[in-house]
Amino acid sequence: MAVTSFEAVNDALEICSDLGFEMVPGFSTHWAMASETIAQLGHADLVHRWATLYRQKRKHLPMPDRVAAIDPGDEASWRPALGDFKRASDWREMFERSMEEMAWREALLLWWPRLLPGMASGLTHGLLRTAHAVRSIGLADGRATPLQLRELAAGLAYWASLYVELPGRHRLLGNESFPDIIAAIPRLPADMRIGTREKGLCHHMDQIGGWADAISRLASPADLQAALSDMTLAYAQINLVHDKTFPIPLVHTVTAPAAVRFMLPHLPEALHVPTYLAVWEATASIVTNFAPAHDEEISTTVPDGLEAVSPEELVARAVEHGDEHAVKFTEACLREYALRPDERYLIAPTRLMPKLLRFFR
Repeated sequence: MAVTSFEAVNDALEICSDLGFEMVPGFSTHWAMASETIAQLGHADLVHRWATLYRQKRKHLPMPDRVAAIDPGDEASWRPALGDFKRASDWREMFERSMEEMAWREALLLWWPRLLPGMASGLTHGLLRTAHAVRSIGLADGRATPLQLRELAAGLAYWASLYVELPGRHRLLGNESFPDIIAAIPRLPADMRIGTREKGLCHHMDQIGGWADAISRLASPADLQAALSDMTLAYAQINLVHDKTFPIPLVHTVTAPAAVRFMLPHLPEALHVPTYLAVWEATASIVTNFAPAHDEEISTTVPDGLEAVSPEELVARAVEHGDEHAVKFTEACLREYALRPDERYLIAPTRLMPKLLRFFR
């Protein structure tokens, strides 16, 4: 009998849910997100093998010891714990308790506005792990298993424990649009590159002249779904033209806004534009840190010499490769391609895969 996506995802959760949040400081585990993505790509039968091998191949850091309980109803309790990774176990316990005391959607709605200003934290991995957990729950028509609730709690806890806010006006005040706004993003000066990334991408952003003003020049979206497509397509171009740049950070400029689409149906409309703003600021900060200015960044054409493969071939290549970022980037680009059939969504993952070590070797 064929394995269903629901069964595969819960199997992966059973195999790996005791692993810590990170493999080295600042490098997030990806087992839950990638397992769910492989199932979404139509390869649920591969998930057990992949998750088992991931546990064997990727060494994880232990979770920090508990410090003190966090009270979600007392701002004097939870606010000081934001952005303190030493409190990661406290955050996970608090969110697991919240999932027992209220419906998961209620917990999500309580914490989404609180965590939203810190979306850039950890290269957006708090958002990403949370969003994949929410999509996973959708496999059960919203009736989450205890393992799925534990994973949602882990995503929110990771987000909270890394939380740091970007500087800026945090408003959309201009009339610029994609892809032209990409050229306005200030880039990390050469004299700031050494050591800043190890300290965290957000902590030095207030030292980058003009960043806050430049980011606020994006126009407020008239059509949010179309605006997200504009964003992901502009970032697919970024991934294509920066072929000499360390590729993994830039992948998240596409996967983060693509993951926001999972969340919008679960959020009140009043939070839609603030969520769009947060993912714009977060992804722009990645461009600042990892993408030196390039003449072809705002081009609307495919760079010379690159050709697209079919979606079916792209899935086959990604699953055969097996790297977590190859899988996740491919799936996000394919979802975006289905909404806006631009071949750059198909080319970007094929450009990425040779730069990554194959998971299945």
